[in-house]
Amino acid sequence: MKIKTILFLIICSMWLVACNSNEETTKTIEIQELINFEEEKSDTLQLISDAKDIKIIEKTFKKAREFGEVDNKVVPQYKIKLNDDEYYLWIDNTYTGTIANVNSRNMFYNIYTTEEFKKAINYQEQQK
Repeated sequence: MKIKTILFLIICSMWLVACNSNEETTKTIEIQELINFEEEKSDTLQLISDAKDIKIIEKTFKKAREFGEVDNKVVPQYKIKLNDDEYYLWIDNTYTGTIANVNSRNMFYNIYTTEEFKKAINYQEQQK
């Protein structure tokens, strides 16, 4: 009887671990170039599905530091859909960028835009 109980507990534990490890796994990230806050550039949608790139993007967003509330009129280059949230992204050739949640676009967060991050989102420096 003890062996059955121990075996049952081991199986239940393994099942719980397997269920928890699949939580909030991002399968794809959508990135769209923008014309203005409401209008997207046609034919610029990217679907990022590479696990390494997704991890880099998620890590960058998780490390974002609150900058504060700003009345901003500058159009972001991108809109990024990450899980159930959408963000605006302002980025250039420096190592800092800015993100804001689409639902509260005046609250800014600074991010560190490494070369690895720029490569993950296929960033191309804009020619002036």
